[in-house]
Amino acid sequence: MILIFEQPDYARSVWCAHIVSSLVSELKLKRLSFRMISSLNELAEGTADDFVFLVGSGSAFIAEGLGAAERAGVYPILLNGRARDELTVGCSMVCSDMEGSMKDTVDRLRASGRSRVALYGVNPRSIGDVCRRAYFLQTAGAREEDIFFNDGSLENCFSAFRPQAHAYDAAICANDFAAISLVRRLSACDPGALERLSIIGCAETRLTDFYADHIISVRGNFAEYGRAAVALLDTLKRNPCLSRVEMFIRWDVDPLSPKRAAPLPAPAAQQSAPPKTDAFYEDGELREMLCVERLLNACDALDRQILRRALLGEAYEDVAERCFINVSTVKYRLRKMIGISGAESRTELLRLARKYLPDGAALEE
Repeated sequence: MILIFEQPDYARSVWCAHIVSSLVSELKLKRLSFRMISSLNELAEGTADDFVFLVGSGSAFIAEGLGAAERAGVYPILLNGRARDELTVGCSMVCSDMEGSMKDTVDRLRASGRSRVALYGVNPRSIGDVCRRAYFLQTAGAREEDIFFNDGSLENCFSAFRPQAHAYDAAICANDFAAISLVRRLSACDPGALERLSIIGCAETRLTDFYADHIISVRGNFAEYGRAAVALLDTLKRNPCLSRVEMFIRWDVDPLSPKRAAPLPAPAAQQSAPPKTDAFYEDGELREMLCVERLLNACDALDRQILRRALLGEAYEDVAERCFINVSTVKYRLRKMIGISGAESRTELLRLARKYLPDGAALEE
């Protein structure tokens, strides 16, 4: 039996969702039996022939998971987006080729004439971002002053960056949400800087598609983690003499020439809030973008058409007529979208969609 256990905090992220989705799809494709577990205590029920995929990035989670697997006699395979150099454990794993990928990104920027590079939106509590910072300093020949931190407030991060924006011709963002925030804020207060800067987003989100004219996407290839993990598992089964296998996933970088497009909706001012324990996920702007990302991941073609019509202000009856469905289906679908996104009401759902989807027509594509 193959077991899958997710780090609880990491499971809230879109990155974990991509990794687990690809892993589950590949296991089903290979017709391998698997089971999701909600507690490491369930490992005690395993056998020596069992494997457990540990999906997470926290040091405490990794140590606890590996210890539990060893006590239960279950073979652990670690899946995470961190760099190998950060991990001091000796186990089979699929992880990010962060060093090579950062070097490739910086080299491509330099080759295109962009040598003044900033690292934007770094979460100081994320071990992955701390490693990204170290490789940036190493490969870009940068200074600490070229790094702008998101310590629980994207607004404060931008406030630190804006006075120095003229000093850079490119900004590598720690994740796509930081990139989207930077694009929206520059569009509102400094369109000239937005035209001049090459903005790189380091993740894979559907929301970024609506900002593709302003963001150069660096894909972490999270969907490849599942395929690599199952290939790793097969290698271990066919070669019992191997003690462990490590696989590294590289980033893919889009051509460094996004098309500049129409103005974006301006971000609303945020109220300062006292710092909380998990400050990164407590930032109001990030939480709103996560709501929209969940919505985009779950919507089908009919949902997108209904949302598009609702954003135009059409009544339920008009939406139903244009979509060739009944009114009750329109209401049901909107309620479902409210629940998926985590919005508090239909009004809140439409407010978030208007705020973060600058080209609503793309909903019907």
